[in-house]
Amino acid sequence: MTRPFDFPSLPADLLRPLLMGFSGRLHLHAVAQRALARSAGPGDALAAVAGDALLAAWGENPLDGNCAAAVAGNLNRTPPPPPLLLPTLKAVLAHWHPEVTDEARQALAGDIAEQRTFLLERVAHGPGNLFWWHHLYEFCRISGDWKPLADLAGRESPIPSLAPLFRFVAADALLASGDARGALALFERCVLPLPILRERTATALHRLGESGKAQAVLREAAGTRPWNAGLTLRLFDLQRENDRALQSPEGRTAVLAYSWNKADDLAATLDSLLASDLDDVVVRVLDNGSDDATPEVIRRFADRFGTGRAAVVRLPVNVGAPAARNWLMHLPEVREARWAAFIDDDIHLPPDWLRRLGAAVARYPEAGVWGCKVVDARGPARVQCGEHNLTADPAEREATPMSTIMLQDGDFGQADYIRPCASVTGCVHLFCTSRLLENGPFDLRFSPTQFDDLERDLRMVLHGGYAVYTGFLTIPHKRSSGSLGDAGRPGSADASANLRKLWAKYAPEEFEAMARSMDAVLLADLLAKGSALD
Repeated sequence: MTRPFDFPSLPADLLRPLLMGFSGRLHLHAVAQRALARSAGPGDALAAVAGDALLAAWGENPLDGNCAAAVAGNLNRTPPPPPLLLPTLKAVLAHWHPEVTDEARQALAGDIAEQRTFLLERVAHGPGNLFWWHHLYEFCRISGDWKPLADLAGRESPIPSLAPLFRFVAADALLASGDARGALALFERCVLPLPILRERTATALHRLGESGKAQAVLREAAGTRPWNAGLTLRLFDLQRENDRALQSPEGRTAVLAYSWNKADDLAATLDSLLASDLDDVVVRVLDNGSDDATPEVIRRFADRFGTGRAAVVRLPVNVGAPAARNWLMHLPEVREARWAAFIDDDIHLPPDWLRRLGAAVARYPEAGVWGCKVVDARGPARVQCGEHNLTADPAEREATPMSTIMLQDGDFGQADYIRPCASVTGCVHLFCTSRLLENGPFDLRFSPTQFDDLERDLRMVLHGGYAVYTGFLTIPHKRSSGSLGDAGRPGSADASANLRKLWAKYAPEEFEAMARSMDAVLLADLLAKGSALD
């Protein structure tokens, strides 16, 4: 039984970020600052929230001396951390020596291979400086290549006094690389009392099929850290076996895709669609004026899927994503279907993808759209998209209207739950067709692509609706997206321009109205689940 936490009594500027989640170093430091600003002293609940947020931020990259310094700098304002943690904290600060040089800036601005080579050389020549180990951790997290840190599992600690910390880092790398068993073995040997260790232990157990043990760990963690909404949400879904729930949507589903000159990617996507568990489904693929092998790819797919169930819409020119979506959703056979599922043309669909979304529909039938977690196909622990909510601070929305929590850490299971949110990714999302049509078309101003799906969802929130995210459906996506690392790549200028259009379309008070609406939805959902825990 978790200890209840009085969320409704929190000041609004702290309640909102806590409802959004308890992960992501930037987010956690902002939570800590807000809690400390309201705290009356180190003995109150807000000081406990702040102290835990600082420890959680440090735990997300324990090699980061800046995060360690934030913990150390607030020891007189927060409850004391576990005594066993203090020697590690001091050792991290003693081995943190920033080396910011023009050479480093140039190397870290290069391509992935150049960054990897440079960082490995730096840690080899200065293994006692955590500054470079920290940058190597960030490289692994952002690139999805965790091998340099996973190799630590078989080696002696480069800094003997920090052996438990490096064991924890190696466990993170193994977990992110898909080796949950190896990660669990290291987590269980780690005597580093960072609160996040229990969360990641639960994730490793769950991925190994040990749901009962995972629940026990989460129950203990939620009891001592009741302000961490993610722990409550994860525990609730595991108790009710929502992680295993599969249910086909009742009635016909129209699966809709559009593509332009990506024949090889589209072929792989359609192959995964063919291997999916599908009941009453029709498929429509829009060829957006391709001049490669796309028409042949679609023809072969239709022959295999059944020409009575699959068909192509071929346009003479590329009309862009919003227009393609509008064209597809207004086809007579789509309007007659009960459900409409849009899929991207460069993804891999697991066989149960539609039944995973159907289970989310059964859990929240009144929602306006249901979506999933999208990860980088080259590094599945790198999250591209997940649950989206409005940026907590209204003053920050012009630069970033939507929160970036999901991009601030790798996928360590912290968002493995089903719950409402403001928006889900358009990479794979399911609509009730009648509600899709009622909400209006995708806005052509967001052509050729980027944020037309987000804008549609925000329009829904502004009128009282909400989306639903399921972290139990993970979709590998080939195109890198959702990261600041995409700046400078082809299409990034369009994305930046469309972000400005999104901001200009709604007044600041409308964005705040959306955020307040989601505050109420998220709070009600969290309180109901917390009170229902066994």
